[in-house]
This record gives sequence, C-alpha cells and structure tokens, in this order.
Amino acid sequence: MASVKELLVNSLRDLGKDELKEFQWYLKNHERISTSEMENADVFDTVDTMVARLGPEEAVKITVKILRKMNQNNLAEQLENKHKEARTEGNMKASSTC
Repeated sequence: MASVKELLVNSLRDLGKDELKEFQWYLKNHERISTSEMENADVFDTVDTMVARLGPEEAVKITVKILRKMNQNNLAEQLENKHKEARTEGNMKASSTC
C-alpha cells in the first residue's frame, strides 16, 4: 500500500517543470506555505513541505483542488481514487487484526 507521500509524489511527478511551478504558485498564494519554502523546491521537497504543514489528509485534498484548478482533472481523479483505495485497504487491514 502506497503512503500519502508516495501518492502525492507520483501525481506531481507527472507535471512538467512549468506545471510544477504553477502548482507551487497556488500553494504559496492560497495555502499555509511560504514563498521561501517553495523556492527551488523539487517534487519531493514540495510533498514533504505540504505533508509537514498541512497533514497527510489535507495535503491530498489541497493537491486535488489545485490540480483541478490547473485543469489536470485526470491526475486529480487518479489521486483521489488511489487515496480512497489506500484508505479502504488500510481500514480493512486494521479491522481484520482486531
């Protein structure tokens, strides 16, 4: 089962360099992420910062929201579906060990 960070990295990795910059612009301007945190940040730095600042669940929600703003609807949908799948698997494993 992929972690939230892995799901986010895989989604953002599909963006081109300019698209990643646009994604980071939305983060800086609309979320609790500072400009200095996004300066020279690659995909991994961006994901680490988002998860640290926002928490894993909120990072996924915001990533989906920004991807939709960028008209990256396929990526947004894939991320949502994989995240739901991972949560469901996690819940099933947790309940089966009780």
